[in-house]
Amino acid sequence: MTTFNVPGVRLYFDDEGESVNLASASARIITPSETSTFSYTVTGFDDGVPQITLDGDFFEIHLDGSPTTTLEDFSELQPFIVEIDWSRGTSVVFGINIEPFGQNDSELYFILDGPAPEVDDVDDWEDFDNSITAIRTPTGDFAPGVDIAWNSFIEQTNTEEDDFSGTDGDDLLIGGRGDDYFRTSEGDDTFSGGNGFDQVTYGNASSGVVVDLGAQTATDDFGDTDTLRSIEMVRGSAYDDDLTGDRKANHIRGLAGDDTLDGGRGTDLVRYDRDARYGGEDGVTVNLKKGFAIDGFGDRDTLSRFERVMGSDSKDKFIGSRKGEEFQGLNGHDVIDGGGGDDEIYGGYGNDKITGGSGDDMLSGGSGADRFIFKGNFGDDEITDFSTGGRKEKIDLSSIREIKSFRDLKRNHVEENDDGDVVIHDNDGNSITLLDVSISDLSGNDFIF
Repeated sequence: MTTFNVPGVRLYFDDEGESVNLASASARIITPSETSTFSYTVTGFDDGVPQITLDGDFFEIHLDGSPTTTLEDFSELQPFIVEIDWSRGTSVVFGINIEPFGQNDSELYFILDGPAPEVDDVDDWEDFDNSITAIRTPTGDFAPGVDIAWNSFIEQTNTEEDDFSGTDGDDLLIGGRGDDYFRTSEGDDTFSGGNGFDQVTYGNASSGVVVDLGAQTATDDFGDTDTLRSIEMVRGSAYDDDLTGDRKANHIRGLAGDDTLDGGRGTDLVRYDRDARYGGEDGVTVNLKKGFAIDGFGDRDTLSRFERVMGSDSKDKFIGSRKGEEFQGLNGHDVIDGGGGDDEIYGGYGNDKITGGSGDDMLSGGSGADRFIFKGNFGDDEITDFSTGGRKEKIDLSSIREIKSFRDLKRNHVEENDDGDVVIHDNDGNSITLLDVSISDLSGNDFIF
């Protein structure tokens, strides 16, 4: 699929039909491809303006962020295409007259060809309108019955990253190339992501949903059965969901509710980074060792087969299992313990407390004054961004009895590798490498003994 984003203007009228306000407008048109076209038939005239019915290749049209408009619905909005002569030349205008029940009318205008008027307010519009000397049905490349490319619109941009909303019927929505976003709706729908990293969201559902990407099926809040093909990410509802991934690397967000989340067979990421957007502003607790999480809403999720965790912008607590895993703390003063395995830990912003646990771990504190804590057989760990001196970061060796003081460390436990990086040994088979840090950079203030 290809999504065209077309800029325009919107003119609002009062009860007497006088223009009272002018604003920018936008049309988002989802089509089968970048070369998709449309055509039209003139059905009549209104004050000399040709009224039309539209035919062509598109799945959805969204006007100023409105809900989905299908081809049938669009024709009911009173579209028109007109060629005008005005002070700066000849232009072809695609217009839409909207007459909402109980509200004043408005019209949207998009330029298909020729110069566009420079209008910032109603006065500018009146000047433009007064300069029009002729109105007629277009001829040539924009005549009725001619296939007109959607990419003909002046200043349009297009992307393969489509945003579908669907209807209350049984929809077939195909994403194709790009990272596509499918908003679910009523009906037995089929969502096919194609290439790219594609997402289905049930965020507006009124009850819990069941999604199994491996089985390519979902049961939505209407009780309808959706078919999901080539979908890499799923977002649940505000209720108790059951979400399962497939053999690919999936991203799964449960949002609110006591969710059951299963990553499936790939290298999967459970995400809590959007909880706050939906009202869950608390920090999260994720315990992969015991298989549960307390989300930003205070609800308890059951977790299985996740190798990666993304937290919130508040104070989070992560505990890893015996396997190698990845943790992303984002903002907040996070406490992260990788547990066993070879872990990757990213603290993000905030003053984080990071423990790699056993295994050969990669530790990155991010911004803030972070504390890196080592104990027991911690393996051969690497700190990518340790800041000496000024940022008050600390390497906590208080549980490493083999290293007693900074003097002992410098005499017996530190060297530089071939790249000039500090390597600290406990002389019991474990080491800490500080990337881009030399021995001369270190001071006793960098450590806790």
